[in-house]
Amino acid sequence: MQDWYAFTKSNTTRQEPSKVYEFTDGMIRMHSEDSGCLMTKESYKNFELELEYRWNIEEKYKMKGTKNSGVMYNIPLDASDKIWPKGIQFQIKEKTTGDFIFLDQVTAKVNGKQIEAGASVTSPKFLENEKPYGEWNVVVIKSLNGKITQYLNGKLVNECTEASSTEGKISLNYERSPIDFRNIQIKSISKE
Repeated sequence: MQDWYAFTKSNTTRQEPSKVYEFTDGMIRMHSEDSGCLMTKESYKNFELELEYRWNIEEKYKMKGTKNSGVMYNIPLDASDKIWPKGIQFQIKEKTTGDFIFLDQVTAKVNGKQIEAGASVTSPKFLENEKPYGEWNVVVIKSLNGKITQYLNGKLVNECTEASSTEGKISLNYERSPIDFRNIQIKSISKE
């Protein structure tokens, strides 16, 4: 908890993570009426991030509509704490988990083609590999000198090169769909 801070759409002041989200049984449980982020205090360059997530299916958190969340990374240190900051997102959303979302003019090349800069630009995943509701999914993101690979449950689901944002903070996004995260590990890498 000491490595992160939280903020929400209605309160962008940096807050203690445990005052916004639930930390229990080795999990971070995100549920609330307000969208928000759990953001690292530190910046990371050339890293591998691994974590697990599952949609919370407890009766008291049941919701209608498409479940939606994400893991953002390469968020510049000088980016404002807002919903959603500049950076790259590993989309976690029903039917589109593994998509890239390039936010606030971040660009990259996907399949050799330059992504147009924009406020929020999606580059679809290569394949579907999300597990059924209630099961844990493993996400691995490798970011090395502008080359980024995104894995879901052991399979490569997206890849880009020449990303314009190559280092920064990491955030777990809460988009009003109750979700649990666990086993978050970040390590430095120097080769693929």
